[in-house]
Amino acid sequence: MVYMAVSLYVEAKPIIEYYDLKKDLDDRFYQIFKSDNMTLIITGVGKIACAVATSHILSRNLLFDEDIVINMGICGAKDDVQIGTAYIINKIKDASTGKDYYTDVLLKHEFYENSIETFDKPIEDASELEEALCDMESSGFYLSASKYVEQHRIFLIKVVSDRIGVDIVDKNVVSYLIEKNLDKIDVFIKRAQDFMKNENEVFKRNELDLIAEISCNLKLTKSLREMLYKACLHYKVRTGKDILFLKNNAVGTVNNKKERGKYFELILSYLKQ
Repeated sequence: MVYMAVSLYVEAKPIIEYYDLKKDLDDRFYQIFKSDNMTLIITGVGKIACAVATSHILSRNLLFDEDIVINMGICGAKDDVQIGTAYIINKIKDASTGKDYYTDVLLKHEFYENSIETFDKPIEDASELEEALCDMESSGFYLSASKYVEQHRIFLIKVVSDRIGVDIVDKNVVSYLIEKNLDKIDVFIKRAQDFMKNENEVFKRNELDLIAEISCNLKLTKSLREMLYKACLHYKVRTGKDILFLKNNAVGTVNNKKERGKYFELILSYLKQ
């Protein structure tokens, strides 16, 4: 299943039509549109509204390993970015907290990647913008979605609608900008779904056994096990090589958290080479 969060109906309209989504009349709180393979929710504007709506849709459904979660919509940009360009977001900055969040795009795709900054209100001066793009939803969406699914199953796709301080957003053009990118976006979505379905086939049995052995020997917590698994997945996707070399660098049972941290960081360093 593809779960998609979109802030405004004008952004969602071409997506609803493209995928022939039907309105869910049972939900009293949000406008939700569905097909057998996609659920789209109109979140409203702002990071809090987006976070709440994203949580609403993800908490009410049984999630599977192959499911992906997407935030789609328009964004502003600095004046050197072309209107209508679609980007996969690889970094999110929250302007009010100063915190940075990094997405985990493992699969190959045809889009440019870029960073985005989330503001609490619209900005009119590009000098306020530290990142290339800006919006009012991304950080809220990302923080909410990451409570329910792993980072590499979360995607943000943003289409530039205006240049800050130069253009005025034309609502009549918004749907067109989304629509003209939908064929390319559809290819990306299908590729992402295929990647998630085949993710469990990336590792051979002896590699999974090795990950389990390292996790046991280092007495890794659930979150650290997930970090190890993801680091191994990154290594395989990036290099095309197996991870069995880690067996030569594996350690015995550790006695305390300090030892665990030391050897865990060492293993992660091997996987980044």
